[in-house]
Amino acid sequence: MQIIGHELIKFNKFKEVSDVQNLVNFDNVIFKFSEELIKAALDTNKTFSVYANSQNEVVLANALGAKFIVISNENSFLIQEAMKYAEYYLFDSKIATIVDNFDNDLNIALNLGVDAVIHRAAIVP
Repeated sequence: MQIIGHELIKFNKFKEVSDVQNLVNFDNVIFKFSEELIKAALDTNKTFSVYANSQNEVVLANALGAKFIVISNENSFLIQEAMKYAEYYLFDSKIATIVDNFDNDLNIALNLGVDAVIHRAAIVP
């Protein structure tokens, strides 16, 4: 499991964006699944990750080159489905979830079987 945002592990912060104008100013962006933002990220060669809320978004985000596909740990069904797809179809993207506290939330993420956890503090609003 990849752990992003722990103080002892080197990582690059994510910049959360919601429009194309902000996207072009940063290199490692994260946003709610949006075909417009994905196209802009691809056109400007940005590393991007997406928040996904459906099976279609998971599959498309991987096909379009998202580094991380982030799913709420409250949506355990979608996480389990995404992990099946990732294993069966050999996704390049990693399935991740957000944690607020490594001591409390890491166990939940381990039980869900995600590829990565991202501490909320690693995402700059």
